[in-house]
Amino acid sequence: SSHFGSRLKHKCTDQRLDPPRSKRRGRGAMSAYMNTIMPCVGGLVGLWAASKIVPVMYRWELIPGVGSPAYWERANKINYHHYSEGIVYSPYDTGDPLSEMPPECAGKMYLRQKGGGWKLQSEM
Repeated sequence: SSHFGSRLKHKCTDQRLDPPRSKRRGRGAMSAYMNTIMPCVGGLVGLWAASKIVPVMYRWELIPGVGSPAYWERANKINYHHYSEGIVYSPYDTGDPLSEMPPECAGKMYLRQKGGGWKLQSEM
């Protein structure tokens, strides 16, 4: 082995570099203290994050089964009588429903046959 390696080995085993016993005991106590305090800190951080995220999820209706006041207000304004005036082809509620089929959708209806099976309207 080289002279440098043997010198390093000698210094690492030197007792003067070891911490005193009182500091070694302090490290164990500090480790036990950290093992009890860090889950509490993690819980507090999680609680703080939830207090910021959950109100936004509520407003954006991301919580299943829960509707915000804005959702119920909009749901009360929906006119469910358009089924007799024609089919609404828009997937979004823009306030003014479409009652005419867009040209790119013509002939694309998937129809069930009397004898069983399914065919596109354009294949009939």
